[in-house]
Amino acid sequence: MSSQDDPLERVSIAVVEHQGRYLVGARRANQPLAGLAEFPGGRRLPGEEGAACAVRECREETGLGVNVVRKLCECRHAYAHGTLELEFWLCRPAQDENPDRAGGGFRWVPAESLKSLEFPEANRTVLEILAAGSQPAS
Repeated sequence: MSSQDDPLERVSIAVVEHQGRYLVGARRANQPLAGLAEFPGGRRLPGEEGAACAVRECREETGLGVNVVRKLCECRHAYAHGTLELEFWLCRPAQDENPDRAGGGFRWVPAESLKSLEFPEANRTVLEILAAGSQPAS
């Protein structure tokens, strides 16, 4: 699917859960898919493992340190701005972190409210997994 004109971008997403709530922000006006809901995440660095990227991106975007629990899913999605290979990682706040200090425009959203938010199309599978309750309990 990807071509020289459409390079594949590898992205890792931290799906951070704490007491039945998930850390969600909104894409900035200067980003593709502006205004849509998002979990913290971003492009993987050369040689960077997916889980490490999710942890790094969450810290950079929210100020919150997290631990990875497991990979929830992965998918490839073509948008007008490029093709993304996404990995979604279930994470929890690190033991020494205060989850309430998450910043960067991210907020804690109850699991049952996720379906009322508009996420990018590539998030469909992970949202279905979360809605089905197949992630480990807190």
